[in-house]
Amino acid sequence: MRFILSLAIAVSLTASAQAGGCFGKKVSKCCSAPCATSCSPCGASACGSACGNSGCGTACGTWETVQKTVLVPQMVTEKRTVTVNVPVTEEKVGKRMVCKTVTEPKEESYTVMVPVTEERTGKRTICKTETEQKEESYTVMVPTTEERVGKRTVCKHVVEPKEESYTVMVPTTEERVGKRTVCKTVTEAKEETYTVLVPTTEQRTGTRTVCHTVPVKKTRKVCQDQGHWEDRVVESSCGGCGHACGGCGSCGGCGSCGGCQPACQKTCKVWVPNVVQTEVEYTCYETQRSEEQYTYNVTVCKPETKTRTVNVCKQVPVEEEYKYCVTVCKPETKTRTVNVCKTVAVEEEYKYCVTVCKPETKTRTVTVCKQVPVEEEYKYCVTVCKPETKTRTVNVCKTVQVEEEYKYCVTTCKQEQKEVEVQVCKMVEQTCTQQVWKPACAPAPACGGCAPASACGCK
Repeated sequence: MRFILSLAIAVSLTASAQAGGCFGKKVSKCCSAPCATSCSPCGASACGSACGNSGCGTACGTWETVQKTVLVPQMVTEKRTVTVNVPVTEEKVGKRMVCKTVTEPKEESYTVMVPVTEERTGKRTICKTETEQKEESYTVMVPTTEERVGKRTVCKHVVEPKEESYTVMVPTTEERVGKRTVCKTVTEAKEETYTVLVPTTEQRTGTRTVCHTVPVKKTRKVCQDQGHWEDRVVESSCGGCGHACGGCGSCGGCGSCGGCQPACQKTCKVWVPNVVQTEVEYTCYETQRSEEQYTYNVTVCKPETKTRTVNVCKQVPVEEEYKYCVTVCKPETKTRTVNVCKTVAVEEEYKYCVTVCKPETKTRTVTVCKQVPVEEEYKYCVTVCKPETKTRTVNVCKTVQVEEEYKYCVTTCKQEQKEVEVQVCKMVEQTCTQQVWKPACAPAPACGGCAPASACGCK
């Protein structure tokens, strides 16, 4: 721009110098100011007497208005296409392995002890029971609580101060000089939309298998001995004179009675067994499975579109020097006193109670039975448990992995082309007007024209 202006000034000066006849010509001694007037470029006083005023009727030149084209800087708003990342929520379908519980029947064998009643023959000694009271002593362990004193080690916390050093980064402000482009900011409000993922809690319903323990009443067969005691008369054989019945002396002697008297009789208590198989009811607990519905919460992110007002700034760049402060962190070592906890073992006495069993002798009166043994054969029933193998069908739970599809949301950024207004500096052509001197040359040499000074009489 400066070069163009200087070139235009130089052209105008050249044209004005040529118009006065003073450029590249010999000027006489009397023409001190050849371009002093527009009527006489050589001066009216110097040339008027020598040549007359025949050449002063016309001008030496004219001022003309010239239009020129100049490049001027101008800020222009342009639309440019930029790439913007826009978040987009996509729903995708994936596969995952889910463990499901499957119940399948399984046959298993088990062993049951089956009671079987057998009749056996044995020998037993029947005793005549005689009871008598007898005092006996026995020992009983009597629990007694005693209080004792013991020693134990207890850990106690002792706090003691301790000085330690630590490093602190101290911020220090430094002033620096830099260059920056300062822009004149023109702010305009612009409304734009953006997408936000809002978490929402949804309640869903599912099915699960629950095990319950249920009491079940069953019956089983039990053998019971429902016998009773009977009084039976037992005869003892004659063993000659002087036997237990009194001998034969009561008859007057063995010879006088013609032999011994009939045998003596005695009454004994005998247990008569009676094994009865009865059916008894009992309660057992079985596990039953049932399906129930339950609710659970799931957090789902849903996209929500919102609007906001954004200030868009237009800048005019100007470079200037400025001073700015920089915060620099410098390490500095400091000391501080901290409380340190220390565990110290201390021995202390404590009381505790101990239960000690001490023997104590007591007396009691017990009934002692004396038996007179008599051996006899008898039949009795014995319940013998024999193993028996059975089979049953049991439901067995088995965990099976199943692949299922599920939907999930993924937020991805997609690139979009967007038009943005940008301020750009461009050189624009501008037409301006300027006054320029245009010389007018005479057709023949005459005084007052553009002829050399020697023709006007000047030396």
